[in-house]
Order: sequence, then structure tokens, then C-alpha cells
Amino acid sequence: MTSHISVQPEAVLDVLTTHFDVPAGTAADTDFQSLDLDSLVLIELAVILTRKYGVEVDGKELAAAGTAAKAAALVSEKTAHS
Repeated sequence: MTSHISVQPEAVLDVLTTHFDVPAGTAADTDFQSLDLDSLVLIELAVILTRKYGVEVDGKELAAAGTAAKAAALVSEKTAHS
């Protein structure tokens, strides 16, 4: 059983700025749509977060979350239930 990991929005933003064309300094509550993150990018982000935190995340869940802050909360919640 994995212990609960509190994923910070900055960790999700770091992945977005490192792997995708998201500008540094983007706010955690900036909507993914306004960043032009399409479904393929969200699937790739889901794969990275799944590998990094050991919980299953998919692109549709990230699209529904809509922001780095909500994506971080989603991953944190999943780690609490794994």
C-alpha cells in the first residue's frame, strides 16, 4: 500500500513547463484550455504523472480537472486511496 502523497500544483506546473510549451510563471489556477493543451498533451501528462506518483491517471480526468491545482488535488486523492 502506498502512503498518501500530497502533490503540489507547482509539481504539475513543473512537468508542464519542462515537457510542454507552457510558459514559466503560469498560475496553478490557469485553465488548461487557455494554455492550448489538447487531449494528446493531457494524455502525455497523465502518463508522466502516473509514472511519477504510481497511481493511474488518464487524460480525460485531467481534462475534467482543468487546472494544475485541480490536477494536483486529483493525483493526491488517488494516492490516498491506493
